[in-house]
Amino acid sequence: MNETEFRAFAKNAGFREPEVRSQPPGRFFEMHAHDDDLIVLVTAGSVTVDYGKIQYTFAPGEMCEVKHGVRHTDTMGPNGASYVLAWRTPQRD
Repeated sequence: MNETEFRAFAKNAGFREPEVRSQPPGRFFEMHAHDDDLIVLVTAGSVTVDYGKIQYTFAPGEMCEVKHGVRHTDTMGPNGASYVLAWRTPQRD
């Protein structure tokens, strides 16, 4: 997936305007959860998302989706990471 496709997907799925971000090599985000749904497209480097019992590493062109309330950590790869992310307020009952 490229950034143009990601932006179209985000818009069609009801996500807010995407944001471009980057992080340095090895940057680690402690265990946390988000109030909103999140999608992330890695554009350079890599990002590993660890859910506790399973982890996934995302490379350029790959998209990650983290639903609201799901606890996880994020670790940037040895070359850091650049990515585009978008948030969506979840529908609540």
